Amino acid sequence: MIRKVNLVALMAALALGACGDDDGGGGTDSGPGTDSAVETDSATGDDDVIAVAEAAGNFTTLLGAMERVGLTETVRAATALTVFAPTDEAFEALGVDLSTLTDEQLTGILAYHAIGATVRSDAIPATADTLADLTLIFDTSDGVRVNDATVTMADVEASNGVIHVIDRVLMPPDIVAAAGFAGLTDLAGALDTAGLVETLQGAGPFTVFAPTNEAFGELEELPTGDALSQVLTYHVLGSAVLSGAVPGTANSLATNEWDNNLTLFFNTDDGVVINGRINVVTADVRTTNGIVHIVDGVITPLNVAGAAGSAGLTELLGAVGAAGPNPDDTTIVDTLTGDGPLTVFAPTNAAFEEISDTVDGLSPEQIRQVLLYHVITGDAPVLSTDLADGDVATANGQNVTIAVAGPTVNDNAIGPADLHVTNGVVHVVDGVLVPEFP
Repeated sequence: MIRKVNLVALMAALALGACGDDDGGGGTDSGPGTDSAVETDSATGDDDVIAVAEAAGNFTTLLGAMERVGLTETVRAATALTVFAPTDEAFEALGVDLSTLTDEQLTGILAYHAIGATVRSDAIPATADTLADLTLIFDTSDGVRVNDATVTMADVEASNGVIHVIDRVLMPPDIVAAAGFAGLTDLAGALDTAGLVETLQGAGPFTVFAPTNEAFGELEELPTGDALSQVLTYHVLGSAVLSGAVPGTANSLATNEWDNNLTLFFNTDDGVVINGRINVVTADVRTTNGIVHIVDGVITPLNVAGAAGSAGLTELLGAVGAAGPNPDDTTIVDTLTGDGPLTVFAPTNAAFEEISDTVDGLSPEQIRQVLLYHVITGDAPVLSTDLADGDVATANGQNVTIAVAGPTVNDNAIGPADLHVTNGVVHVVDGVLVPEFP
């Protein structure tokens, strides 16, 4: 699948580049490898990218493709470009008849070879966005690799930028291909084992939080079967979300046994942190079918207790720790991490702080009763759409009163609602529900 590129938008991007800063880092006169495609003395500083490529004589396919879609003069007018230029041999090895591509498809491929700034080989980043609004992935551990291509001659100077000669045509990647270019072999293997490769090669759009190989290595054991599929799909959103637009919560493609999509929790105070502990280390890798964010840990699905921690409900967790056990020595932790299904009304930290004097005066058994008063058990989790006016029995044996208008529980506002976890659902409430004590 080739992502569509708006020709007018591409021309505008190149035109903006013509007015931009061309300082992409310190330059070098030579780069990794050698290639007869470009003579270094052909770039005297008086010739633009097009002229340098024409003089080299081994970029006729590239130049012809640019001419066909009307990019030649636009590229000449730009003043800050980096072009990864496939040779004629590279196009031949691709094995694609360019005449079978539409102008829009061909423009997308060509634009994927250009960055709107001058980037020399000693300043290559880990990733860079191209004029196709898709991301290139680099490896500089041994020379320069860009996606699956090798730079055979770097830093060919032109008056309006720099050319890096490459040995393969860069085809815009989908999410699976981008993960491969980033060296995420453990993720690729897990996706293959779970039969999810084809899913993530679909139209999308998706957002994938892609764990590094080191993250997979930290697991004591990789799940198998349906559990593996649940873990992997828990890393996937069914929409394209850039790091600057990450919400507080979002539902993943993973589901629990009641077919509710499991919720991820995000904190963006300092970067992007997922479920309170997983960090995005490389953000916003743009592909043809969505966005990849590389993360430093494998994100495991949460139960009720885990969701409370990920949502920052520390006062609730403190109360859980202070509660006494049931007569059979079952603790509140056991309840909240059990199989469920559970429906839990989870008070905010502010709610607990408002009644701190009351809570501090309760015995462990009374605290247990307070917490059980926030829990509904039954045959399935009670979603916000299932709420009905009236009384509902809780796990401590007393009723809470639901009002759909609002909605509220015992006159306390519910929201955010429908935070789905492996053993039920959590609804955040702005007040602590206090039962009657004997």
